Amino acid sequence: MLLRFLIVLGLLAMVHRPALASDRAGVLLKLNSTAATEGTEDVKSWRIFFDAAMAITPLPEPMSDSFNMNTIWPGMESWESVASWAEENEHMGGAFIESAKRALIGLPYGSENVPPQFRTNDIVAEIGVDGYLHSFHFGYIPEVQKACLWATAELYRLFEVGETDRAINLLMSELIVLRKFCDRDFLKEQLAFMPMLGDALANARDMFYEYRSKLTPTQFRSFAKDGIPYLRTDPTRLLMPEGDRVVGEELVSELFTMTGEPDPAKFREILTDIQASQEPLTRFGAAKYWERIATNHRGREDSIGRLNKIYDDWWRRWKMRPFHPQLSVDTELQKSNPVKYAAVNLIIRDIQSLFFERDLLTTQINGTAVSAALCGYINHYKVYPRSLKMLYAQLLNRASNQDRFRPLKLRTDADWTLYSYPVDNFLYRRITKDTRIVTQSGDVFVKDGQCLLYSVSVNNEDDRGLNGGEDMIIWPPLKSLERNTGLID
Repeated sequence: MLLRFLIVLGLLAMVHRPALASDRAGVLLKLNSTAATEGTEDVKSWRIFFDAAMAITPLPEPMSDSFNMNTIWPGMESWESVASWAEENEHMGGAFIESAKRALIGLPYGSENVPPQFRTNDIVAEIGVDGYLHSFHFGYIPEVQKACLWATAELYRLFEVGETDRAINLLMSELIVLRKFCDRDFLKEQLAFMPMLGDALANARDMFYEYRSKLTPTQFRSFAKDGIPYLRTDPTRLLMPEGDRVVGEELVSELFTMTGEPDPAKFREILTDIQASQEPLTRFGAAKYWERIATNHRGREDSIGRLNKIYDDWWRRWKMRPFHPQLSVDTELQKSNPVKYAAVNLIIRDIQSLFFERDLLTTQINGTAVSAALCGYINHYKVYPRSLKMLYAQLLNRASNQDRFRPLKLRTDADWTLYSYPVDNFLYRRITKDTRIVTQSGDVFVKDGQCLLYSVSVNNEDDRGLNGGEDMIIWPPLKSLERNTGLID
């Protein structure tokens, strides 16, 4: 009798089990077997990079909106102390250079998979914080920000003292390392590192502008034709993050009984926690709502099928060319029934914003390559070209002259097959008189004899590059113009 009671009790525990460590272990096993993490230690750079980052001496001042990789430059008030700090941490340069040579970052998911010193310094990619599988903590991201802050300071310092070759090597290594961080498996990670790489590219253009005379046409050609294009973000190189999908499948599975029926208790427990983590004020009343939803929700197989259908739809869109007609059709997430698949809709993290970030990053990569080619051209010919076509072959790959925000002019959508590339070129002109550009900080001027390179940005309209809020001004860098006119410190 006692044995029968224990068996029944065990079965009930299996039916109503929470998201326990065994479930988390299975998720971590999958996450640490992806292209972003799997490999032998000799192809990974996470130990080299973060060991060096932990050894960086205390910053001259804490990272903030006024002290970060976007605000450091030789004209800042505290430049002497910043330059001295950068010089005393030169070991970080070797870590960047060596990490750039490795195939992947490879930082494993799960705090138990990193050394104790990493956990002490919060250098972790934790999944399942405090026992909640839906809760993530990427504590290593601020450490990457600190390392890139150092790299920015060190690059300006090296250019200032004339160590151009070292600066070029470090600059390209920093860009490559940040590009590798963009390959991480979670949406939150990619949304952190894509803008960070964009900021590093903006700093690179500022350095091209300020130290152009110190670089040779050959060095600029190397940037434009080899280095910058290596940061490719096409669908076969920059993959859509799959980590949220792996966790989502496990979370959805937890909501159902062994027979695949919705479990009201699990709906109440798990989904209330997820909703409260996103909208804390909704916890009151959420428990009853999810318990009621369970009575009308589809079963486990249908729910997991819906989750996979949503991700498969995103994958198809991820591989489509820009401005494909299918991209304007509602996504499977948008079409998902808000009651029958309410749990799936809550668990899934909408990645639509990532499509914009990828287009923005691709445009910045291409624009930086074109900027380097322009610098090489003027250094050699002492004048900017009349057209970007004059850069092709010798200084620039034609594939780099693509503005991801500018559609081709087509009679019908099928006409795009007649073109070599799916989007139009950057807009460019040589300036024949002083031209004013409106920025958020104030007005700046592009002088006669200079040039203007810009993207139409998200509004897809050519505003002549006269407003930094409407068009994306790529060259000359607005940051450089604003600093040189005293609009920003």
